[in-house]
Amino acid sequence: MKFKRFNFKKHNISLVFAATILLYVNAVDVKAINLSAGRDGWNALKIGVGARAPAMGDTFVAVADDVNSIYWNPSALGRLSRPQFSAMHSEWLADVRYEWIGFAQSFGKWVTLGSDVSYIWTGEIPHTISADEHSGSFDYNNMVVRVAAGSGSYKGIRIGTAYQIAQQNVAFVNKFKSNMKAQLNSMNIGVFYQPPVEGLHLGAILRNVGGRSQESELGSIPVIRYFRIGVAYTMSIQTPIDVSQLKEGQIPDQVKENKLILAADVNSARGRLTDLHLGLEYVFQNGLALRGGYQSRSGSNFEFLSKLSGGFGYATSTYRIDYAFVPFGDLGQTHRVSFTLDFL
Repeated sequence: MKFKRFNFKKHNISLVFAATILLYVNAVDVKAINLSAGRDGWNALKIGVGARAPAMGDTFVAVADDVNSIYWNPSALGRLSRPQFSAMHSEWLADVRYEWIGFAQSFGKWVTLGSDVSYIWTGEIPHTISADEHSGSFDYNNMVVRVAAGSGSYKGIRIGTAYQIAQQNVAFVNKFKSNMKAQLNSMNIGVFYQPPVEGLHLGAILRNVGGRSQESELGSIPVIRYFRIGVAYTMSIQTPIDVSQLKEGQIPDQVKENKLILAADVNSARGRLTDLHLGLEYVFQNGLALRGGYQSRSGSNFEFLSKLSGGFGYATSTYRIDYAFVPFGDLGQTHRVSFTLDFL
């Protein structure tokens, strides 16, 4: 990747812009990028965790029912019935690597606690002055640590919060002697509501509350507060029962039903276009799950197929394996694999 010569003191925002191109969270077409796209730092805070949600178009704020809730909606942590651990690996754009691990456990009826760590990094990128001149190289990495708590249900309402510390680092080799770091402390506040309608769930989350713009060697890095609201509906789909296939002593009522989840999220921020997310998940009796999703990705001119995502998973009573495929048009595709373990 090549970058033109720049005056570091005068154009220090260029480093943030470079990181934005590498991470490309907002999936804006390269032709449409301008410097304002790089003014929103802390991009790792906007990359969702796990493989299940991305396969469903990032529609998870009202679906949240596992350890991934630490990121998507901490108020839903109370829905976990037993301790749960999960880990994810993602092959991102431009050879960016993204790793995540999380753990959550209930401590009685009224509180569930969880914690997770995300880490994103690039390899060494040549710092190009001209076609024949190089000035060393640089790499970018970002780590986010969260601790979260979710409440029990009171009249169908749950509340939760996650405190997060994010640190991003741009390290130059040969040209600059020291690394350039910036750190952000902020909170995510969520609410989850189960109305008196079977299968219906509502959720909302406000991200980056209390975070302030940071001054660093990279310049001023503003903090954008995002508000996300979602709805999900779960229905059971009965299939014909072959009595001859029942195990000895098993009655039809004990046979698992197929399950379908339909979900929609809306994500917005002041001064930004609103994004629409749609998703579905179909879970078969044998634990196989198929998923699909759509993201409007406001501000991009991607064709329709590049706004779609998909994936699959397989779950037993103790573990789950998930995969997600998310295309980004001419920029390439991203792949995610996650493993989730339930402790008895």
